[in-house]
Amino acid sequence: MGRKEDNIKRATALFTKLGQIRNIGTAAHIDHGKTTLSDNLIFGAGMMSEDLAGKQLMLDFDEQESARGITINAANASMVHNHKGEDYLINLIDTPGHVDFGGDVTRAMRALDGVIIVVCAVEGIMPQTETVIRQALKEKVKPVLFINKVDRLIAELQVTPDDMMQRFGKIITEVNKLISRMVPDEFKKDWMVDAQAGTVAFGSAYHNWATSIPFMAKKNVNFKQIYDFMEKEQRKELAQAAPLHEVLLDMIVEKLPPASVSQKYRIPHIWRGEADEDIGQAMVNADPNGDAAFMVTKVVLDPHAGEIAVGRLFSGTIKKGDQMYVAGMPSANRVQSVGMFVGADRISTENVTAGNIIAVSGLRDAISGSTISSNPEMTPFERIVHNSDPVVTTAIEAKHTKDLPKLVEVLRAVSKADPSIQIDSNLETGEHLMSGMGELHLEITEYRIKNEHGVEITTSPPIVVYRETVAMQSPGEFEG
Repeated sequence: MGRKEDNIKRATALFTKLGQIRNIGTAAHIDHGKTTLSDNLIFGAGMMSEDLAGKQLMLDFDEQESARGITINAANASMVHNHKGEDYLINLIDTPGHVDFGGDVTRAMRALDGVIIVVCAVEGIMPQTETVIRQALKEKVKPVLFINKVDRLIAELQVTPDDMMQRFGKIITEVNKLISRMVPDEFKKDWMVDAQAGTVAFGSAYHNWATSIPFMAKKNVNFKQIYDFMEKEQRKELAQAAPLHEVLLDMIVEKLPPASVSQKYRIPHIWRGEADEDIGQAMVNADPNGDAAFMVTKVVLDPHAGEIAVGRLFSGTIKKGDQMYVAGMPSANRVQSVGMFVGADRISTENVTAGNIIAVSGLRDAISGSTISSNPEMTPFERIVHNSDPVVTTAIEAKHTKDLPKLVEVLRAVSKADPSIQIDSNLETGEHLMSGMGELHLEITEYRIKNEHGVEITTSPPIVVYRETVAMQSPGEFEG
């Protein structure tokens, strides 16, 4: 049995062990190295080869992502990490950094309990860093910090060890300023990131090394040795002495909460039903024997299996053939298959249990943000509030009249998979107005309509909608 197959077997064995499951994400400003980091974690857990890690961008498996070198979709991967002799299942979501795809980040946070905030050592805190921290804390997702691209400080800026420590200190202070401004009061002390406490790591995702204060103590390596490796450009040796995956996966296991802990404070925050209802109790305790409560964070179009609903199962167990109800829809949907993700692969399993990030096919009425339950009376989850609205609009028409009905279907599927896209259709004229978060967002969506769904379209140049608002009271107004 290959290492990957062995890991899949170990992962499915952990599905029901709540204390050994971590649902985490990566989030950062664009180009700060999230996907490279995610890839190297997957490699470290034995899911891809060393040579490809950080170069292949396994989680950018969408053709446009690879071509543009950016992450567009929040991609899922599950992996197994052995920590102090115990196996842990780590469900990871790699989120986009480009501002046009912020909606995907907001939705992904609903499925997570912890997030690695990635910050470039050279650029420091950037606008999108602040946005992703806000998105995480709004959903009560606990942050840890990874300061990336540390090798660039020596290669480009020739900094001394003291300068480097000062830089790290400055980044940690700035991140904590943002956290203290936005963190829920109950976590004000506990959720600050702290190098001494082991909630900060630094390193190079690209060169596959990282370190942290607990790791240096455990392995008996000091910062001076790490600095010497970098200065001599001994990257391979450094990656062996301080492997990225070991440092970060240890930090995830030790410092980020399991579902059994996080759901106690997250459920009252994201669900407004009666706390003493059976389903409320089942969710707070992540009970696999209660009614199923599943929150869809995205819908993926699979060429073979059709629409796959991906998201977090907060309570209950789902298996093939189950009848599930989509909140707001009149009739039940029958589950066709259930499973989990490993990179771009969806692995089918017998059933899926509470506390995991899962993939379910057959839920034809589901859209991103849907509440799904085996109990038709369940109060839906709180609506996911996006930080921004679509601002750029383009008009779309089918190039050939015969494609008109197909285009209507395709646009329905597109807006189902990405709620940040808004479609206004005039069925008499056959014109459709499509609005998105930015020109790149629309460009990618148009590419998908043509290439993935096979509909030839013509589009107008994009129009930006400006909105006027009152910024301040004019002098003398309402006085006297």
